[in-house]
Amino acid sequence: MTRMLPHPPALLLAGCLTILAVLPLNAQQDPKQQSAAPTTVSAKAIAEQLGAKLQPRDDDELRIGMSFTAVLESPEKLAELGLKGMHAGARVTVARVAPDKIRVEADEMTPVQNSAAAAFKIDAKGALVAPPK
Repeated sequence: MTRMLPHPPALLLAGCLTILAVLPLNAQQDPKQQSAAPTTVSAKAIAEQLGAKLQPRDDDELRIGMSFTAVLESPEKLAELGLKGMHAGARVTVARVAPDKIRVEADEMTPVQNSAAAAFKIDAKGALVAPPK
């Protein structure tokens, strides 16, 4: 009993058509979705960039949808990022709202009631990128 094998040109044609069908799918991806957002973000590193002291945690990774609260120690670091008028001891709340976005809120009751908030991008290395002034 002889078994019939597919004709080699037919195999070549099928392979080429498969490759051609896949190429447009890759080309249709939105360049914005290919951002340089880091896969992991360190809560400790973010707190340090903000000039805040983070309480010890079991897990340092700040996943999407997670948040932490810290105490401001270096108000000048926060001011450099655009959140001005805060004093040492202010409460700083940080939330990772998207793969490449962090929302920061700072508030204090003394010496005067004050609050500020901003959204920051995260670069590929996990550093905050201040919004344009």
